[in-house]
This record gives sequence, C-alpha cells and structure tokens, in this order.
Amino acid sequence: MIEKIHINRSRQKLIIYSIIVIWLLAINLWLFKNSRAKTTLSAFSTAPPHHSSIYNQYDDEVVYKMSQSEIESDLQGLSSTEAGSPVAIKDDFTIQLLQNNLKTKDLRGVDAHAEVYNTIFSNHNIDSIFGNLDFEHRCELYFRNLFLNDHNWAFNPNEDLELIYRDDFAYEDYYRAHSGEIKKKYSEKIDKPEDQINDNDPALKKYIKQEYNSWLNSTRFNEQIVVNGVTTLRIFNKCYISNDNATQVKAMDKFIKNQHNLVSALAASEGERLPSFELTKQESLINLQQSTFEHRVYPWLSFEPPVYESWQGHVYYQPPNLQAIRKGKPQPASKSKSPYFLSQFRDQCNGKGIVLSIGDKHADDTVRLIHLLRALNNKLPIQIVYYDKLSTATKEKIVTAAREPFNSLPRSFAKIAHYFPDDYLTAEENGLPKQDVWFVNTYNVINNEFKDKFKGFGNKFLATLFNSFEEFILVDADTAMMQNPEFFFQLSGYKKSGAFFYKDRSSFEDRKDSDGYFFKKISPSIIDSVMFNIPIITEHTLDREFFRGAFQYMESGLVVLNRKQHYNAMLMMLQLNFYQPVTQRIHGDKEIFWLAMAVSGDERYEFNEYFAAAIGEVTPEADRVRKDGTNAHAKEICSPHPGHINSEDGHSLVWINSGFQFCGQASKIDYDKEYQKNTRLKWLTDANAFKTFYYAPLRISQAVIPPVDIRFRATNTEEEPEKGWHMETEYCNSYMWCAYSSIGGKVEGGGTNTREGTLIEFPQSARDLFAYYGDIWVGLE
Repeated sequence: MIEKIHINRSRQKLIIYSIIVIWLLAINLWLFKNSRAKTTLSAFSTAPPHHSSIYNQYDDEVVYKMSQSEIESDLQGLSSTEAGSPVAIKDDFTIQLLQNNLKTKDLRGVDAHAEVYNTIFSNHNIDSIFGNLDFEHRCELYFRNLFLNDHNWAFNPNEDLELIYRDDFAYEDYYRAHSGEIKKKYSEKIDKPEDQINDNDPALKKYIKQEYNSWLNSTRFNEQIVVNGVTTLRIFNKCYISNDNATQVKAMDKFIKNQHNLVSALAASEGERLPSFELTKQESLINLQQSTFEHRVYPWLSFEPPVYESWQGHVYYQPPNLQAIRKGKPQPASKSKSPYFLSQFRDQCNGKGIVLSIGDKHADDTVRLIHLLRALNNKLPIQIVYYDKLSTATKEKIVTAAREPFNSLPRSFAKIAHYFPDDYLTAEENGLPKQDVWFVNTYNVINNEFKDKFKGFGNKFLATLFNSFEEFILVDADTAMMQNPEFFFQLSGYKKSGAFFYKDRSSFEDRKDSDGYFFKKISPSIIDSVMFNIPIITEHTLDREFFRGAFQYMESGLVVLNRKQHYNAMLMMLQLNFYQPVTQRIHGDKEIFWLAMAVSGDERYEFNEYFAAAIGEVTPEADRVRKDGTNAHAKEICSPHPGHINSEDGHSLVWINSGFQFCGQASKIDYDKEYQKNTRLKWLTDANAFKTFYYAPLRISQAVIPPVDIRFRATNTEEEPEKGWHMETEYCNSYMWCAYSSIGGKVEGGGTNTREGTLIEFPQSARDLFAYYGDIWVGLE
C-alpha cells in the first residue's frame, strides 16, 4: 500500500474511518490475535542462505519490491519536507490515523524525519509494519536499514557542520545583511568596479538569489544531518538503553497492541487482508550484532568508568555505593543484566548528592561553597568532577575546607543560632558538620580521538552523566544556596517530574524565530511518534518564552535531576553539545539541559515559574528622582547577582549566582575611576568605600522580578524604565545589572503601557540568615 503515500485523503474521510475502526475493533480482535504471531515471528527469523548475489544484474531473485528508479522517484516524496514540497510520509492515511489516535496536537509547524525512514517505507508496505511488528522488531528494522545504507555508519562528533548567517533565513533578511558583500564578490567575478554596478541590476539580483539558495540548501543539508543523528540516538536509547524500564515496557506493549488492532481493523473495513511483513533480501543480509551499536552511536566513549577517589584517598573504578562504604560493607555486585556499558553504569549509580564540575581556577570558589554547605548543615556527599587533571594543591584545599574543624563562626551567627537544630554544632564534629567529598576523574571515559570535545562547558555534561548519584543537584562553584540541599529534592515540581530547572534574567536580548524553528525541526517527528512512541513536543515546551524570542531562558547554576527517570535525556545533552548548529544558537550550556529533554522526547521537566530576580537593596528614592522632582514609580535594584525566588511559596530566596561577594570582579577594578562616575551607589563617599563595599558580602533586603518584556519596549513620557533589565556596563567590570519593579507609564496621546513586576521585601529573620551565609562565604570572623 505504498501507493497510499501519494494520495492526499481528506480529513472528513479520516474521521469516518476512525469511527468505523472503533466499531470494528471488537470484531477483528480475535482474528488479529490468531494471525499476529505468525506474521511477526516469521519475518525476523534467521534467513536461509541465499544462493544468489545482489550484485548480479541477471539474478532471478528480486532484491527490491520496486525497481530502483521507482524507489528514487518515491524518495522525492518521502524525504523530510519543507512547505511546498511533495507529500511526506507523515501524510499517509495510516500514519495520520495512528497519530490521531495518540491524541497529541502537532503545534510545531515543521516536521523533519531521519532519512533512513525513506528506505524503510519505500521497501515495505506501511500497514505491514504497523500491523505486525512489535517494538523489538521495529528497532531491528531501523538499524538494519541504517547499516544497509552505510555499512560503516557511525556517529561522527568531529563532523564539521558550521552554521553561518543563522539569523538570515528569510530572503529579505539575507539580502539586507549580505547584499553588500555579495555585490563585491559579484564585481570581482565579472571584473567590474562596484561603483559601476547598479543595485537594481537584474543580473546582480539573480546572483544574490543564487547565493542565497546555495547558502539555504547548505544550511538545510547540515540541519538534516543533525536530524538524522539525534533521531538515531533517541531511537537507540529507547530500544537498547531504557528497554528494561518497567514503565516503558508496559507503555510500549499497550502502544503496539493498540496499533495492531487499529491497522487490522482498518484492513478489514476496506475488505482487505492485513499484509504480512517480510524483510527485503538486502535487509536480511545485515547480521545485526547489537553489542556493536553502542560503539557506533557513542564513538567518543572509551567504555571505561570514571575513577572515583574519596577524600581519604581510597580509589574505586566503578560508581561507589556510599551507603555500603559508610557501614564498612563491601561494594554490592551489580544487578544489571544489560550488555550495554551505559545501562550497566546507570544501574550502578545510587543515592543522592551534590555535584560540581571544576578546574584548578575554581578552587577558591569551591572552598567557599563547601564552607557555605557546612553552614547550611548539609549531610549529602559532594562529588567534584573534573576532566584531565586537578592539582594536588586544589584537592588539598578542598579537603581541608570540608574536614577541618569549623567552630570559629562570624558574629552574625548569634542572631540566627536559634533557627538551627540542637545538633547543628556538635562536639563530635567540633563545629559545623564535616563534608564527605569525592573526586571524580572523567579523563579515561573519553576516547582519545575526541578528548578535545569536552573542554569548557562540555565538562558540565560529563559531570551530569558520570557522577555516581541516582539523584543529584548539579551546581556551579560560584552558586550560593540559601536553603539546605535536601530542600531542592522536596520541591513539588521536582517530585512530580524528576527534573527541576530555574529561569534566567528576562533580559532585553532576544533571538530570531529561526532558532526556535531549528529546535522544533530536530525534535521527535511524527514518524518517531507512531513508530516508536517517542512523543512530539507539546505546548509544555513550545509555550516557553525561548520560542517567543527570549535569548536567555534557563539559568544552569543549579539543576536538580533524577538519573533513572531521565537517563536518555542526559545522554542527549552530551550528543547535542557536538553540533555547531546547536551550540551556536545558545549561550554555553544553559539551554541544552531542557532542550535536550524535549529533543529526546522527554517533557517530564519543570521550571520554577519566576524568572531570575535582582537581589540586594533597593536604590534610595533620592537617587531615583525624575526631572520634574517627583520620585520614580519603579523600584530599582542594581546588583551583579541573579537570585531565584521559590515560586511554590512566592517569597523564599533559594539560591543566587556569582558567589556572595558583592562584586566578583573586585580585584580587577580601578576604584578611583569607579568612584568618579557618580551615577550609581552614590552613598559610597570615596574610592576606599567602593573597594570595601565591593569586597564585602552582598547584603540582601529586597528582590525585584521585572515584568517579562520580550520584544516589547514600554516607551513612555514619564521617564519610567522602558525595559525590565538594564546592563550597567560602567560598574563592577560590566557585571552589574539593574532591575525594575515596573516598566512603562503614560504615553503620548493618552493612556498607559505600564507593566508591573514583583517587589519582595524579605523579613528581618531572612535578612539575618542571608547575612550569616554571606559572612561564611566571604570568610568574615
């Protein structure tokens, strides 16, 4: 029934057939149960040896069910399509019916599938696949065809997929941005001075159009390579890494059974027999060795676990079971039955903990963070994950910070001592609780050929994957928590989803729509959805401000993850980091965490509802006076620190970024020049006052969450802020940001465009706690 691909059936007919199918299900169920096993098992049984050659043009055996020319003709209609292209696989009636049965509305506006599907559906009747094959056999069919197209197939992390002109997908944008440089290129080509070429010359415009089409085709070609790669990854992970997950197995059994019933009933309603499934001759010649898949899909892995070293110096070459170690018991044997390294590693991970990814340059911030964790009464183990080398001096600093007696507390402790439990300071610990610190060396995890792929932000994804915890909080070295770490595991958003993230500043920067279009394009396709039950993304992802133009959406300074719930998505994070078309569309690692989940077909993640706040102290009213002498309506906080307010209670500060020192760039400042600017921090009376203030702990009394103003400028006549955030480049080495509690005011012609944000006044008890934590972090006695 491959010819159905070329028939565009009406939506009305789809509805009618759906009704008929439901009515016929009960009638056909018994027939289906008696025929299913025969067609499925025989299709994938060991094929008898062939006594002919696929290379012999006179061979009587048919290699394809259609001629090669017919296949090539059909592929034009089967390929991933843009608007206006021929009918795609997803428009086949059976696939539409199956997708409609999943009851997920497609909101993306673009659908692109892996090219290997073109081969599969050219060689097989669509109904024979969806009416007969179970999950395991669909997986085999996909990978048979992947290796059939290229016997040497393997993912290539070194593939050069440079993204150029990422903002200029529309021809008008391209012409506006690049017509000048192309005109120069054109003048050189025809050997004529630029000033003698008219901008309206039809030959020049034709040349520019040709250059645009060449660039667009190249860009789409590279994007298709990404589509192919991420599709194979998510299918491999579902087929072979998480295929032992009880929840997935139950869901897949139900999914396959429903499809078999629907397709069988559809065939009966048309007076036809359900066609049987048979491998093509070429497919049957592929002898699948599943153990080789992992090496092809993850060639950057060495398939050796990291090296785990306790603070005492004990070394383990597999994820340590910290509970057994604390009790003095031997490491329990792995219960994993999977032949795959990644599954075995996942099954060995255990417990809860805190994870950092650092190098030697982060040693001082890490020491301060460990001091703060002790003050927060942390009882969770900490793993310091590094790549290549971490010096002995850095390890000594960290262990000293974690284990030395810590009983000399700042004076600010006196005000808040009663907030802590009675055992907060114990004779056994000789002060604040000691920390269980581990060092994790991931260098040998990486294949030698790809070791340079994990420099910079890539280290953070290694830390995400190769720490040994089942549940963990991943933090930056300059992250300052304001709550005991166990608090984050108790958030309802985390308990609901197993993945909890925080939003960044809703700053004035925005991104082109083409970025969102690209991430929709590489997300699960309709074919992925109906073939492997990998759902297409929904409004849970698409309604986020990122897809409406927000340049900064996620703040990755603190991430809470459950490995066993989201292991496949974690693997996708590392893979996406190899693709330039991905990394050039985002800043560092920030967006990859949640986008990788959506791209892998996993939307079980939650965000804190609030965007980041400016935290510190409100600018005095005397410094916020309009030209007419009245006070500004909007309250202002200028601070180098983004803070995060718990949206579950609407007022608690849970963590901040950029450490606790007011200006983390304090050592780089010329204080005489800083003081002479006299536009901010006017209460500081001289250069020394500036220096003292910059090195001191941030004092937190209020927080401002500006209104979200993406692509909106609140132009007004009242000298009120037009945007919620302003980057104050004149202070703290350009790390200062000012936030406003409202934007807009009266506008010309009458009316107002005011938008209100949120101003939070912290109670004195909270301010006292913040002061104590700040003193601990900075090291004040």
